Amino acid sequence: MKPLTFLAIVIGLIGVLCLFLGQWLSLDILTYAGFGLMGLVAIVIGLEALITRRLVQVSRYSRRANETYVGVAAIAQGVIFIIMGLFFIGIAFAAYMNSGRELFLHFIRHPGLALLVFGLFLLMMAISAIAGTVEDKEGGRFEVYLTLLTSRLLPGLILLALAAGAFGLGLLEITSPQAFDQMGGGFLEVLFGG
Repeated sequence: MKPLTFLAIVIGLIGVLCLFLGQWLSLDILTYAGFGLMGLVAIVIGLEALITRRLVQVSRYSRRANETYVGVAAIAQGVIFIIMGLFFIGIAFAAYMNSGRELFLHFIRHPGLALLVFGLFLLMMAISAIAGTVEDKEGGRFEVYLTLLTSRLLPGLILLALAAGAFGLGLLEITSPQAFDQMGGGFLEVLFGG
């Protein structure tokens, strides 16, 4: 077993134990710690995917099948895991500091950074979708081309367009907040009372 895999399993077990004990003993700090440790597990999995350039996940469609990402697709999946892990840790920290509402309102008033991170997330999803898994490239030529067009290329291009939009809006909000608000960005502040 690889060292990072073992580390992820150990951290995951400690995280589950913290979550269980936090709920059973009504200790919020243990619950937040468990949630943060789950985020750390995601980061470790992401780092392993970045280092080894390989990530094997259980398929969404069948328990017996796997989805194997290699090369660029594994790197993209690793970045996705790291983003999600940082998100979980941030949520746990905000809940612990009891500052979730203030943080939420800050991102409503100034969503530029959140839009950039979301754009990066969408870009990594697009790269992963277009590159596909090892299993997507197996089978007959017609099946491989059909999978490429319908299951990989079309969703990947849609995700690329959404990523470009999120990047553009994020950069606009950071560089020119007044223009962003005039385009409709101020609607979030009105909607959520920010």
